Amino acid sequence: MPAQIFPPAASGGWGIRAENIVFVLVSPKNAGNIGAVARAMKNMGFENLRLVNPQPSSWLSAIQMACGAEDLLERAVVETSLEKALADINWIVGTTARSRRRYHKSISSPQQIAQAATSISQENKIAFLFGSEKCGLTTEEISLCHAVVTIPTRQDFCSLNLSQAVMVVAWELFKLRGGDERHKPNEQQQHHHEQPYQPRMASQEELQSLFLHLEQVLMEIEFITPENSRHMMLSIKELIRRRALTSREVKILRGILHKVQMHKDRVVPPLP
Repeated sequence: MPAQIFPPAASGGWGIRAENIVFVLVSPKNAGNIGAVARAMKNMGFENLRLVNPQPSSWLSAIQMACGAEDLLERAVVETSLEKALADINWIVGTTARSRRRYHKSISSPQQIAQAATSISQENKIAFLFGSEKCGLTTEEISLCHAVVTIPTRQDFCSLNLSQAVMVVAWELFKLRGGDERHKPNEQQQHHHEQPYQPRMASQEELQSLFLHLEQVLMEIEFITPENSRHMMLSIKELIRRRALTSREVKILRGILHKVQMHKDRVVPPLP
């Protein structure tokens, strides 16, 4: 598991902060699946559900499948775009059943992701993205993620129902929550997971502002052109996301970009 996927995380206390965990369903089509997801989340003690462009024509089966989690459905946040749904999120985990060769990212197991999320969640909001039942997450949606998780299954039959996938991930997170003594790790396990303090990472809103500013400056200095900007910016965004910048680091980079814009036309003598 490459180190850049998981930034250093908080110590001094055990247990995932459930209030900082958000489950995001992207273009879900089946109302029954949405209800079953709400039930799975409530079973595992998670309350934050966001729906991006949900497709159901009727929500009756969602209420039926929620089976006691109707309150979670009522509080679910509905957004028209993934960008809006992730604006306040600091760390994004995408879920996929596809081969890692399709993406330029390492694939982790739910257990590995849960261990990383335990300490990252102390100061940061984490979103777990789940794609539509038919197609899953797109390559562009995966590109937004800091980490990618795949649930191990048979290779010749790897597709899981949406609510099943949510339950597996939520279960791994639940085991590290600390609210149930039956699943609390012993002292040796707890000590093993303690890592250096992780300050608040930049939100997606902050990163998007940085990307727009960076693209503008790179255009001005002719490092990129209108013809290659999309391809180049995808690579640059991937590079920056791997670093998991903090809010302070984003401000520093934007300050540098401002200075570049102010002095880009000045003649600077060559270095000796």
